[in-house]
Amino acid sequence: MATSGDIINWNGEIWLSQEFILKHVEVGYNYLRVAKTRASQGGQSWKHAEIDSRVYFSYSTLPRTAANKLDPPGALLPYAKERHDDIANIVTVALYNHSRNFGTLPPEVAKSAAVIHEAHVYCKQNGISYSKSSFFEHLATEVELQGLKYLPRTWRNLRDKVRGYELGMPIHELISPKNEGNQNRAVFANNDLIKGWLVELAESRKNFSYAHIHRKIGLICAQYCIASVPSQRWVTDYLNRADTKFLVQRRYGENTRFNCHYRTYVPTQSALFAGDCWEMDGTRVNITEHGVRVVGKDGKTKTEYRSLYIVAVRDVMSGMVLGWEYCYTESEQVINNAIAMAVRTAGHLPYELRYDRFPGHTTEAWANTKNNLQRAGVIMTQTSVAEGKAHIERWWGMMQSIIMMESDLYYGEGIRSSRRSAHRAKEYIANLRKWAVREGFDFDAAAAATDSMINSWNDRPYNTYSRKHKDITQSPAQLHNKSDKPNTYPIAMHKYCWMFGIRKEVSIRNHMIMTQIDNATYYYGIDDVAIIERYTGIKLTNCFDPEDFGTVHLYQDETYLGTFSRIEPAQQYGPDKDMRAVGKLKAIAEKVKNHRKAKLSDIGTRKETCIAIVDEMAGTHVGAVPCGCPEHAGSESSVLSSGRIPKSDYEAAETACLHEHWGTEGEEEVNTNTNVINQL
Repeated sequence: MATSGDIINWNGEIWLSQEFILKHVEVGYNYLRVAKTRASQGGQSWKHAEIDSRVYFSYSTLPRTAANKLDPPGALLPYAKERHDDIANIVTVALYNHSRNFGTLPPEVAKSAAVIHEAHVYCKQNGISYSKSSFFEHLATEVELQGLKYLPRTWRNLRDKVRGYELGMPIHELISPKNEGNQNRAVFANNDLIKGWLVELAESRKNFSYAHIHRKIGLICAQYCIASVPSQRWVTDYLNRADTKFLVQRRYGENTRFNCHYRTYVPTQSALFAGDCWEMDGTRVNITEHGVRVVGKDGKTKTEYRSLYIVAVRDVMSGMVLGWEYCYTESEQVINNAIAMAVRTAGHLPYELRYDRFPGHTTEAWANTKNNLQRAGVIMTQTSVAEGKAHIERWWGMMQSIIMMESDLYYGEGIRSSRRSAHRAKEYIANLRKWAVREGFDFDAAAAATDSMINSWNDRPYNTYSRKHKDITQSPAQLHNKSDKPNTYPIAMHKYCWMFGIRKEVSIRNHMIMTQIDNATYYYGIDDVAIIERYTGIKLTNCFDPEDFGTVHLYQDETYLGTFSRIEPAQQYGPDKDMRAVGKLKAIAEKVKNHRKAKLSDIGTRKETCIAIVDEMAGTHVGAVPCGCPEHAGSESSVLSSGRIPKSDYEAAETACLHEHWGTEGEEEVNTNTNVINQL
């Protein structure tokens, strides 16, 4: 087995010399010459390289017929000499020692000079010939990989510089900064006229390209007979300077992402507690369209494909989505439903609610909802800019990139998004639309899919996707439930129904309320005899929760009267016979009857007392207070003290006394009788 450098282990790979191949593989020199040519042109076999002025072939790229005539690599390895590619070490040492050997030169120039110096030393120590290209080819490749300035990229020019350094040429002649001493860029550096035109064109908000501005500058210079015109590169570099960008920051318009560094920004903190602030906003749900049957202008029914729209209410502190409502177009009713769901979910009103100008924000219905919330203590903040409700604006993007992206129905982000993963392939979207049509994907299915996404967001811990919140192991729902809520306003169920429920005008009849909801009749028993006594036959407002018809809440104007339960109509027939309603209404009727009897008995007692007092005063001619009423002490006593009075006057006095105690009906008659008594 040959041991004189025919087999080498070069950078961990077995390489065989050309002489070894000719001897043991039994191929001719011309065959190898052709094989090397084909390998240099991109062939996969006979990979070769010149190492230490000898040609070597890589064992791993030998054709199978040639490799079968040789021992396996494991058998050749003990005979291989170690060889390493020192090119990377040369550059590494040069970069490490550049300031020591060439400290007087600029840093980038010193690095390049150090590479030339170390390459010269290596060539001298290892006897590298300048007539061979292998070493300098590898050196040129490493120089390009390291991105070293002021060194040539071709191996011949790099070899000439190393050889010139060996012959004694000064390093500053071999290595020098490009364009050193070139004053072309300084020609226009102090030309205020050119710079003024540039700033004016860039500041015009027409958003001219750099090439167009350069052409305009050329035309202006020609008009003013200015022979020296700046190059397009100089124009581009000047407009890209930081001080120039500051001057022309309005070039792209106000508040765009291209001039965001010049916006006024005030650092703010998030909400400290759940319920401190809710933000509300609406947007399109980025899932595939669904079919909707509509009536066209010609009166014919047709299918249109529409996208689902959502209005959501989100807690700022926890990030939990508390309420949402689906629609095709925003309206005050959709907004009201979203807030109602949020209040029901949270069980309280927030300290502040932020929202934007939605369609319908000037309607009377929204004004009533807004006024009700404000009277309850909620601060209502309307904002027309995204920064006013920044948390929910950012949340839409997070929802798309974290939750919606997992759904097969998701088609991508908005059309203005420039992320690589913003949109799914058009072929995928086309197949998705075909699936939606074939499967009858409709509004209910789209709403159910979006419900699942929102619930997934509420239940997903922050640390599963957020590097910023990697230490938060709770989900938005858990954060909301565990947080203190010192700044919220509790809300009773009857108040909730008054704000967000359905209202209807009703009257009390037969000790109950009868109302129709979606063509179904409902009965509610009034078990408060005081309400029956005072409000039977009077128009009242009945409000109830649309999700629970079991109870209703009765109001007169805005005064709460009470909450009453539903009574199922009695079923007299069949196996489902149920007469419990009879018992309930009989109990109410008995209660009313007893109350009425007690009231009549009390009135009768007072009447007899009044008659006895009047008779006593009439018989004794002693001034006293008739019927025990202090307000009659002046007029009645002065009349009765003069002796007997006419029967008509006596009855008028008695009637006035009774009405004074009743205090509910016949107020005009009471006033009239009182005036008669006073006149007497």
